[in-house]
Amino acid sequence: MLATETSRLNPTHAGVRVGEFERPNVLAAVYFVMEKNVRLKLRSWKGTLLEILLPVLFMTMLVPAYYAAGSDNYKDLEYLENHFDVDAHFKPWMCRLDGQAEPMGYATCTDTPPEWHCLGNLCLNSSVPDNNDNGALEELLSPWYDIRNSTTIPSFDVVALWRNFAQTVDLPGTDDEGVNVANALRTGGNISIMGEPALVERFDDWFLTNTHTYKYTKRSFKSEKAATDYASSKEGSSKIWAVIVFNNLTEYTIRMNYTAVPDTATSTAEDIGYDKSYRQYIGGGFLTLQSLINANITGAEVPSAIVPMPVQGYHSNGFLKSVGSFLPLLLTMAFLFPLSQMVSSIVREKEARIREAMLIMGLSSTAFKLSWVMTTIVQMSITGLLLALVVSWTFLDNTEFGITFMLFWSYCMSLAAAGIMMSVFFSKAS
Repeated sequence: MLATETSRLNPTHAGVRVGEFERPNVLAAVYFVMEKNVRLKLRSWKGTLLEILLPVLFMTMLVPAYYAAGSDNYKDLEYLENHFDVDAHFKPWMCRLDGQAEPMGYATCTDTPPEWHCLGNLCLNSSVPDNNDNGALEELLSPWYDIRNSTTIPSFDVVALWRNFAQTVDLPGTDDEGVNVANALRTGGNISIMGEPALVERFDDWFLTNTHTYKYTKRSFKSEKAATDYASSKEGSSKIWAVIVFNNLTEYTIRMNYTAVPDTATSTAEDIGYDKSYRQYIGGGFLTLQSLINANITGAEVPSAIVPMPVQGYHSNGFLKSVGSFLPLLLTMAFLFPLSQMVSSIVREKEARIREAMLIMGLSSTAFKLSWVMTTIVQMSITGLLLALVVSWTFLDNTEFGITFMLFWSYCMSLAAAGIMMSVFFSKAS
């Protein structure tokens, strides 16, 4: 018999010994497979270059439109200049009936005003225009429509009397910015205070003591439900100013007609200055009621003014305002080609059994996956960097470059992860 002698090869690669052989460590394996991936990318360098630059070119095409649209510059808005005193504007049009001592602080009426111009002893004088002079009426009421700076919170008597007057005339509907201040004035003048009897009595006495016209506007209901049901009815919606409900001394709700205050059912996003609809809180009397109630609770003086939050100066570009919301969609379309090519490259190796061959030769599955992850990260990082440079020099020139880069880099990394995940579901690159 022939004697046979078996010799075993023992590779000298550095790594962990597995059985009779040594397998290269993961980092070394990742490096070699990445080198293979890079060589494949360089072999079809035109396609690789297109994968990297296509999103950048897509974004660059929008730059001319951005500069063509131009920018509007807005200065700092402090809202402290041109302070408007609501009571000082309207009180000269108001008077006290002849022979009456209350309320103080008003001139005596020179003639007898119409009944619908009065609440108790407080009336509008005869010089107040009516429906026959819409121009003068609009000019008189213009402050309700043009509150833009710091403004005094109108007194209860002023709001109550002018709300009463608003029921008898046709007010201009909305201002030049679409804020319906007229609805805030003409939604009725009755007030109902509901809640625990002790609290109702306390605030009822407080309103009677600090106002003249409350006694002519108050209205009682048997229950809170009866008050809200009446306010929600067709008849009551035009007669109720507010239903004030006290849960306890420090927790209360002011319910008003939804057309008398800004809509709170949906959130608003203002990109220029502030939300102008806040004027309805002034014209509708919400702030007047709130300040009176808070003064009783805290024992402090009734607040005298309201000032909008300052807005720092900025510039607004028409292109970004119009197209800005579509940029994410456009960016997604720009990455369709790079993403499809990345998935195709991974699936192509699966289809050609290259991955199985490398695994048979000793490559670990972890090293293979990491190689494609690292290859994709490098390529996508280059695209993210170029995109950040283009955007930082144009659209977002006031934003820190690091923030812009992290935004695009994170988006590119999410696409890379999505592409690797999608490759699992395909067996053919075509």
